[in-house]
Amino acid sequence: MSMLSIHRRAALGLIGGLAAACAGTFITPPAWADSTVTLWSWRTEDEAAMRRIFDAFEAKNPGIKVDIQFTPDADYQNRLSTALRGGRGPDIAQLKAYGELQPFVDAGYLDALDDSVTELKNMPDAALGGARGRADGKLYGVPYSVPMMGVFYNQDIFAAQGIEIPKTYKDFVAACGKLKAAGITPIATGGANGSAWELEIGVGVIGPTVYGPGFYDEMMTGKATFDDPRYVAALKRFAELKPYFPNGFAGIDYTTATQQFIGGKAAMFLGGSFENGSFKAQNPKLKFSIFPFPADDAGAKLYTSAFSDGSYGLVSESQNKEAATKVLGFMASAEFAQMFADELGWPPARTDVTVKDPVLAQMMEMSKNSTPYLTLVGFRWQSPTASSVLQSEIIDMVEGNIAPEKLAADMQAAVATWFKPKQ
Repeated sequence: MSMLSIHRRAALGLIGGLAAACAGTFITPPAWADSTVTLWSWRTEDEAAMRRIFDAFEAKNPGIKVDIQFTPDADYQNRLSTALRGGRGPDIAQLKAYGELQPFVDAGYLDALDDSVTELKNMPDAALGGARGRADGKLYGVPYSVPMMGVFYNQDIFAAQGIEIPKTYKDFVAACGKLKAAGITPIATGGANGSAWELEIGVGVIGPTVYGPGFYDEMMTGKATFDDPRYVAALKRFAELKPYFPNGFAGIDYTTATQQFIGGKAAMFLGGSFENGSFKAQNPKLKFSIFPFPADDAGAKLYTSAFSDGSYGLVSESQNKEAATKVLGFMASAEFAQMFADELGWPPARTDVTVKDPVLAQMMEMSKNSTPYLTLVGFRWQSPTASSVLQSEIIDMVEGNIAPEKLAADMQAAVATWFKPKQ
């Protein structure tokens, strides 16, 4: 059956039978029907939490059922693209942000939501930027989170080794050395099996403390390029951490790296705030928090990369738009934002929430000093993207097979084929 079909159940009956018919009176009890809204997501880690959120929605909206279908991230984009081309997509699709959203907008697969989802006006620009059409400026998705990046650390391991949160980069390297000497992997990471995006995130964690908060604006206006010594320095700093990565990190994938941290075999993990709820769900006993990557100087103001993670959009060929729009209205509400923060521990797309989780509170404090995640927000609008080059060459750079200057030059050459600085 098509994913665009409306699944309805109805029961009709006649009461009174022949006697009522003879009397000329037909008594028909009320009919009822459930509209099933299909929603696709790549966040398999969040399945249980999202189900609880939509169970609460369904309890308040008994005429609507939400059928959430999860596909692993590595396969999701291809599945969604294929389904939409064939007219077999869901009613609501989780959408990547910025440049990865645009092909679906340009192909006409999504409806603009500016008029139908009024709660969008209560979201900050940082959230909405990833859901906005580049050509018409309209909103094609309901954002759900504005994540930021930092260094997750195991509090028990730090305490047992007498390590405090590093105040400088020198302190950070010293802590890594102490952990390695104790037989503990300092930093869990890996780039195998399509997981090089995790290494890109590592650069995103380190970058703002090296190139500074104004670098993004300089890149957008053409004052700076990836060849800039400040960006090259960020790549070098990431490569310097290789001795503290797991042995054979190039053969370790994202799932294995997270399990090393979750299982207490690694002390730190360079990641985004979307890991918070997943870490807690997989190991409720894990005591961890997060800090911004330190700078050379102890007194320096520390910055974090931030971005709109994605959104949920209304598929144009949906045959169930009324119910789907109601679901999207809920996802844009303060109620959903609060449940999202409570269940998943991510910074939600709305700021009018009460923060209960201490790790989330630390993340939101860090996000006050943020700069856009450079390669995602600025340079994934067309191909070749900065991310595609970075991900394909970063292992070679860390292994010492190519210089950071070569990687930076390749990234700049790629985006120069399409990127036009703002004048």
